[in-house]
Amino acid sequence: MKALQGFVKVWDRLIDGFMVLAGILFWVQMLIVNIEVFSRYFLTPTIWVAEISSIIILWICFLVPAWVLRKDAHVRMDLLLQRLKPKTQAMINFFAYLAGVVVMLIVAGAGLMTTIYWIGNKTPTMLMLPRSPIISIIFVGSLLFAVQFFINALNYLEEWRTEKFKAHGPGEALSA
Repeated sequence: MKALQGFVKVWDRLIDGFMVLAGILFWVQMLIVNIEVFSRYFLTPTIWVAEISSIIILWICFLVPAWVLRKDAHVRMDLLLQRLKPKTQAMINFFAYLAGVVVMLIVAGAGLMTTIYWIGNKTPTMLMLPRSPIISIIFVGSLLFAVQFFINALNYLEEWRTEKFKAHGPGEALSA
C-alpha cells in the first residue's frame, strides 16, 4: 500500500481540483439563472440560459461523486454491517467497493461509446453546441468514480489483511 501513497496524494489533489471546478460551475449556474430572472423581468429573456444551465447541472453531477466517496460522505445502509466483526466488515466492504468499480467501469464504457457516437453532431437548439464535449463528462466522471471505488477497496483489503481498522472513511486513510 505504501507504493500507492504517492499516487493517492496526487489523486486526492486531482479530485479536490474537480470539486473546486464543480463549485465554480455551481456559482456560474446561480449567476446565469439570476441573469435570466432579471432579463425576463425586463422582458428580454435569453435563449441560452436553459441549455447552459442543464449542461452545468450534468457536469456538476459527474464531477462531485468521486470526492464524496473519498470523504466517505455518502449515505450508507450499514445497520446489519455494524453488527459484524470489524474484519468481516472490512471484507464485505472490499467486495462491495469492487462491485462499485465494475458498475462504474460499465457506465464509463457506455459514456465513452456515447461520446464517440455523437462526435460531429450538434445539439438541436438555438446554440447548436457540439454534443461530444458536453456528454464526455459521463465517461470522465464515471472513470473518476471507478478509480476512487478501487482506492477505497484497496484500503478495506489492507484493513482486512492487517487487522488495523480505522474509525474514519477509508478514502482518507492513505492521504494522511
